[in-house]
Amino acid sequence: MWNQVIDTLSKEPGILLAAILGTLGIVLGCAIGAIAIVTDAWRRVRQTEDNNALKQSMLDRGMSADEIATVIGAGQKPRPTVRISRGGFHACG
Repeated sequence: MWNQVIDTLSKEPGILLAAILGTLGIVLGCAIGAIAIVTDAWRRVRQTEDNNALKQSMLDRGMSADEIATVIGAGQKPRPTVRISRGGFHACG
């Protein structure tokens, strides 16, 4: 069976080109997906480290937990809440 595939690919340059481009597309698509996952994880780790360093510096300055929570909360976007009822999902605020 593989002999037939190899013979067909070697005889038809158009099929060979399509096979190479298809394989290259699949490999590149997987690589781009893997890179996107790794860079997002790296960004989240760095963001957490920066946030923790900010909290530690505020603690070193003697700020209270309420003051730290106010400062940290000021830099974040509010999360929308979702209410579920018989009519379906409803976004709130």
